[in-house]
Amino acid sequence: MTVDGTAHPLAQGQDLHTLEAAVVAADRAGADLVTVTLYGNRSLDVVVTPGVPITFEVEDVPDDDRDDGDLDNPFDVPDFEAFDDMPQ
Repeated sequence: MTVDGTAHPLAQGQDLHTLEAAVVAADRAGADLVTVTLYGNRSLDVVVTPGVPITFEVEDVPDDDRDDGDLDNPFDVPDFEAFDDMPQ
């Protein structure tokens, strides 16, 4: 899921069709808050308005047993900056 140019990878169990319907309904209502579960068992509240571009891209990724949507058990997701100090 990309919101205003920023990518937010969804949790493996996130229901894409339900999420898409919630985003469309929020947009049609003029504005609303949509909560999603992200990879890493984290949640994100997105304020959806007609002026905020939101896109969805579907990609097959390896299963990760930690990514079970349990918001009480988040896990660290390294960002690309963590690899900056690695030898080339």
